[in-house]
Amino acid sequence: MLNINLNELISSLAIATDLSHCSMINDKSPAYLKGNQNPVDKHRFFNHSKRTSYVSMSIAKLISLDKSFLSDVYISSTLHDIGVTCSIDECHSDEVFIKKHCLDGENILKKFPINFSISEYIKYHHENFDGSGSFGLYKDEIPLISQIIRLSDTFEILYDETKPNYFQRDYIKKFLLNSKKSILSPDIVDIFMEVESKDMFWWDVDNLSFSSNTVNDVIPKEFIPVDLEFLKAIAEIFAEIIDNKSPFTFKHSYNLSKLCEKVADHLKFDSEKKIKFIIAALLHDLGKLAIPNSILNKNEKLNDNEMTVIKSHTYYTYLILSKIKGLEEITSWAANHHEKLNGEGYPRRLKSEDLCFEDRLLAICDIFEALTSKRPYKEGISKDKAFKILDDMALKKEICGDALSVIKQCF
Repeated sequence: MLNINLNELISSLAIATDLSHCSMINDKSPAYLKGNQNPVDKHRFFNHSKRTSYVSMSIAKLISLDKSFLSDVYISSTLHDIGVTCSIDECHSDEVFIKKHCLDGENILKKFPINFSISEYIKYHHENFDGSGSFGLYKDEIPLISQIIRLSDTFEILYDETKPNYFQRDYIKKFLLNSKKSILSPDIVDIFMEVESKDMFWWDVDNLSFSSNTVNDVIPKEFIPVDLEFLKAIAEIFAEIIDNKSPFTFKHSYNLSKLCEKVADHLKFDSEKKIKFIIAALLHDLGKLAIPNSILNKNEKLNDNEMTVIKSHTYYTYLILSKIKGLEEITSWAANHHEKLNGEGYPRRLKSEDLCFEDRLLAICDIFEALTSKRPYKEGISKDKAFKILDDMALKKEICGDALSVIKQCF
């Protein structure tokens, strides 16, 4: 029986969105491939959602301790930039991109099987208190939660992870105070000033990357159970985000989920296992959100460094999904899709004894889908040709012959 906490799920999905932001920042300047820059752990936007959520929750708890209110603040602030599809710098400075990512975020959140109002909070999280924002909302026409996120998001953009917080406190406070009645709600600014008056707040902000307790302390403690159908709906949304990241993999995750559904039916998986297997297929490339589009969309042979970056996507799939208690089987099936029976796969170079039958099935389905699907740079090959390639891989002990036999029977 699935036993997943919604708040834990949201926290892990925020890692995916932050990784996506990092990949887009470095998209046009891949100097890090030469060793000059790390695309993930050296960039301040890696903790953007986490820090925005921490500040939002710190403010919200001084407004109300109502569980429903705090839950909505947590989900909205954690996923506030889920609609970002270009450089996150542009999405906080260019009016066109500000409005676009707010609308995109609203449309994505409308599909979430949660409080419908959350999509509205996301839509209006860049509105200015004086009515000069993209949608022209004025003062308290702006939802309270959107006002909270507006200040927290602004704080996070101002905050520089590379400098000690005590060098930044006065500058950030001065900016926020000067933004009263123009960008920010005066009431929310006043509440923030009460929050920041405690040194604990600033040290938490400083150490947020290193201490899980910092964020865990502000996450709503109520356990909100997530069932499989809910999780599948979330997985379908993220599969769409993943597949839309690159025209080279358009609908790959969706198509793979359909192949895995056929396999599950053929093997007569029970209802729970079948849905889990489909979810694993939908999320198997979740880690590709961390890969720059300049590499994903490169229409020529990748160099060794670029191949190393591409291979990291399975690591990030594991990193994100392994944070969610109760998702162990799905995590294994999803993250192991590039492992090989002979130990030559990645990211962990697992061997045959380490790979369960479901791992092996999903890996073959992934290859089959990639071979037979049309891409901008190639035509899809026939099933017969695909199975010829897979037969050769089975002979080399790269994939499982028994699993391949099952898939041949399905297709």
